[in-house]
Amino acid sequence: MLKYSVGLDISSKSIQACLSVIDANQRVTVKSSGKFDNELGGFKKMSQWIEKHYKDRHLPLAIDMEATGVYYEKCALFIFKAGYAISVLLPNKAKKWMEADGIKSKNDSIDAQGLSKMCAEKQLEVWQPSAEYYYQLRELTRHYQCLQEQKQ
Repeated sequence: MLKYSVGLDISSKSIQACLSVIDANQRVTVKSSGKFDNELGGFKKMSQWIEKHYKDRHLPLAIDMEATGVYYEKCALFIFKAGYAISVLLPNKAKKWMEADGIKSKNDSIDAQGLSKMCAEKQLEVWQPSAEYYYQLRELTRHYQCLQEQKQ
């Protein structure tokens, strides 16, 4: 085996995860799949799931996900703070890669599996979060906008 990879398909309520390995013959094999809540408790369970299946610690582990609105951000920050390398992809980039790879069906499980395979085969750019106050400022701005709309 050369590398572990985790693909995360994130929605507003849940995270579909797929952990794969790639071997010297460039074959990607799915080792495990799971579904977790898109909240702190789910992130902790997902981290435990990754630790359970990440057996050969001398091999690199890469995690990737799509940038799905704001739904991915808390998960990405949790994973980053946990010390994992994470890549955040534009949805159209992931979609085009999966189409080119022959993945025609679409559901959360298939997307997570495709993201995991993409992460195993490619060397993706590692994501770095913005400073936390940017996230807080954006949240406050959205809240202000919502209050203004309610006022009108």
